[in-house]
Amino acid sequence: MDRRLSTVLLGVPLALMAAGSLRDLITPLVYWAAWLLWAAVIAVLLHPQRTAWAESRPPKCITVSYGLLLLGMSLSAVMNQDMVTAYQMFKIIVIAGIFLMMWWLVLYVDWSQLLTALYWVVSLIIISVVFTVVTDPQGQWPVMGGRQGSVLASYGVLWKVGALFLPIFLADLIVRPRAWAINTLMIVASIYLLMIDGSRTAQLVLVATLIGLLFFTAWRSGRRALLQKLPWLLLVPVIFAGMQLFGNRTFSTRLGEGDPARMKLLNEGVPQAIDCLPMGCGFGRTATDIGQGTPMPVHNAYLAALGDFGVLGMLGLMGFLLAACLPIRRVIRNPVRHNQDYFVVAAAGSALAYGMSLMLNTFTTEMSEWGYVILMLAFAWAPAKAN
Repeated sequence: MDRRLSTVLLGVPLALMAAGSLRDLITPLVYWAAWLLWAAVIAVLLHPQRTAWAESRPPKCITVSYGLLLLGMSLSAVMNQDMVTAYQMFKIIVIAGIFLMMWWLVLYVDWSQLLTALYWVVSLIIISVVFTVVTDPQGQWPVMGGRQGSVLASYGVLWKVGALFLPIFLADLIVRPRAWAINTLMIVASIYLLMIDGSRTAQLVLVATLIGLLFFTAWRSGRRALLQKLPWLLLVPVIFAGMQLFGNRTFSTRLGEGDPARMKLLNEGVPQAIDCLPMGCGFGRTATDIGQGTPMPVHNAYLAALGDFGVLGMLGLMGFLLAACLPIRRVIRNPVRHNQDYFVVAAAGSALAYGMSLMLNTFTTEMSEWGYVILMLAFAWAPAKAN
């Protein structure tokens, strides 16, 4: 496949997942249609021959995770006679199919193409923020408690662009110091998007990302090399502190507020989930009214999966955490030191970070959420497949 075409095909889903609020502008149906159109193009261009199918299959741990999640959802739908759960199960089936298309595409592209696509996508989101500010100077477009979004990504969506793409830019900065200018610009943009969103989850993800990359760099490179690479890792906290000091102060204001609503949802969600074992009570049933007049789903996707889809559903969702950990384990056990390993750990770490963030967020079946998992898991596993 032509390199330019494959880069464009990679950029399309990146833009769709980053612009997660686009579905509110073009309707969810059209948003899903855009994903399905992309998947159809990939299927036509890259569908492997039967003889090559064995070499093109995704990792078993990912397919098993999808299988367990779908089995739990199907049993819950049947036992509860719940069409809502059946509908959500159908969406997960579609998501699994889209992952297969992403897997096929990633087998044809490399890290430099991912970086090129990310440069364009992050720039697009920054432009959307500027456009929103210019066309809405009174800040009436999604702003809440100091949190800011854009026409393409509202608060709660915007942070994922910054936090989950940031590890790839850091890995490239460590591997290619000569590319410091573009990567520093992207790191600044990523931190800016994270901070104006004001998500506390994002700030925890950022800290975990830095600690993880620091430990991996120290283990992989040795003390002397670490001292050479350390300035690039310290760039992030320096930029963050500068923005916090002279600009957005959501870190000190929101992170210290606590979250009684989440705690109430968690405290009441645990007994609800236990009462629904072993098959679950159906999609969205692990929920509590926190004073808004309607039940709110528990902000822990794994607890929600347990209560809604039973033990199998929770095991399936947790399987994606294992799928994110295994590439990191493979790199650590491999005595050969490749620069590619930094990208593998960055991609797997990003998928793991998103999986851990689900402990503070609801279960979802939207491609604007699952897109990050699909992308990062494919890139974390594909190098081993290629070797």
